[in-house]
Amino acid sequence: MDGTRIKSLIIPVGGAVLLSGLAGAVYYYFNKEDEEEVNTSKSSGQRCVSTRVRVPVDVVGLVIGRQGSNIKLIQDRTNTKIDFSDEAEVDGHRSCSIHGSEYSVCLAQQLILKAVKDQPVMETREMLVPQVAVGRIIGRGGNAIRQLSHSTGAKIIVEREEDRSIPLNYPEDMKKIVLKGSSEQIEAAKAQLLQKVAEEETMRQQISASAANMSLRARTRQTNQETEANQSPVSIGSPNHESLSPGSSERFLEAFVSAVESAAHFWIQLVGPQSVELDKLVTEMTEYYSNEETRELHSLDKVKEGSMVAAKFLDDNSWYRGRVCECLEEEGKGRQVNVYYVDFGDTETVKGDSVCELRTDFLRLSFQAIECFLANIIPESAKGDEAADAFEELTYAAQWRPVMVKVVGYRQEGVGTIPCVQIVDTNGPEDVDVAEELVKRGLAEYANGTSISTSAS
Repeated sequence: MDGTRIKSLIIPVGGAVLLSGLAGAVYYYFNKEDEEEVNTSKSSGQRCVSTRVRVPVDVVGLVIGRQGSNIKLIQDRTNTKIDFSDEAEVDGHRSCSIHGSEYSVCLAQQLILKAVKDQPVMETREMLVPQVAVGRIIGRGGNAIRQLSHSTGAKIIVEREEDRSIPLNYPEDMKKIVLKGSSEQIEAAKAQLLQKVAEEETMRQQISASAANMSLRARTRQTNQETEANQSPVSIGSPNHESLSPGSSERFLEAFVSAVESAAHFWIQLVGPQSVELDKLVTEMTEYYSNEETRELHSLDKVKEGSMVAAKFLDDNSWYRGRVCECLEEEGKGRQVNVYYVDFGDTETVKGDSVCELRTDFLRLSFQAIECFLANIIPESAKGDEAADAFEELTYAAQWRPVMVKVVGYRQEGVGTIPCVQIVDTNGPEDVDVAEELVKRGLAEYANGTSISTSAS
């Protein structure tokens, strides 16, 4: 099959290896005395001849080299002119013409034939990687996989989602990757892919450890005024705010549901390296603001609405980043501050001495809470609390157990837009679409009268 072997299971060097091989071949066939003989042959009137060499089409590119580097090397060292015919392929070959002295043409012909002979056998192999590692392998905009292919010389093809509709002979939590190239190229690519998988596993272990450190957070009960405050330009569309971009609609993403206002209105955190960074940030802030002298240093005489602060969360006594929604003066209670926690989405009213000036370097991480609506459903108004309880149960709200989220639309709210998402729980033996389950339980109805079912596998 055109010299291509297909194996079941998987890397460096592209044209650089061929160029190096040709340079060695030129040196072997063409020492200094030969060079002088060829150079003097022209001046001595040795007659010029032409010959043709047939080169298999699948190695023509490697023989020519990147931007003609290999052929140029042969031409320069043999004082010949070499041209590949633009004619249609014949029997899987292209014709190559060589012009020069008899000796030079013979030498150039030997070098081209040697380059063809030395070409490695191209193979096709397959390997399986965990689904969760595919995003790291591909990278943002495909940058990681392009770099991997460039550095190894292997062609790397990740299985498409539409290909998974056919019966699979491997686990659904795995993804097939096809590698094409020489045995060495494939082995190099395989090694780098396995390194990516190992990096993903390490990151997930760190995320699990971070999730174990996070405290459970109760469902928020926000008034309309508080909800409007949370939707100000400071939190929506801010460059310092994590978001679900339009490109997020192309695939499911792992996320934690961090806070719930109702069965249709909630906040999520994307699962990734930022999860570990947030855990480190909270630990650092808690250690810093737990010191009484530090709190005195960063105490606030005035607390302005909309300002960023460090605020204690009453349930766990940890310190988090927050934005002031409202300042209250209650008789007998002193100053009270309503704080929106920008990394979780919940809102709490805390004492004035539980709010401090936020150190500027604590703003290094983008705000992690992403406000969302559940797509395609309307909760039953008479069962609002029951629906919210069911939503919390189905999404493991504030329990730091991931669900799969996919953007299916956007909703205009004030000056910004909020994503409407589909949520699928893949933690059990069967996938559970949260919106469909709420409808089945009689706690919501479809907004358009029809359901939308999409596998998150």
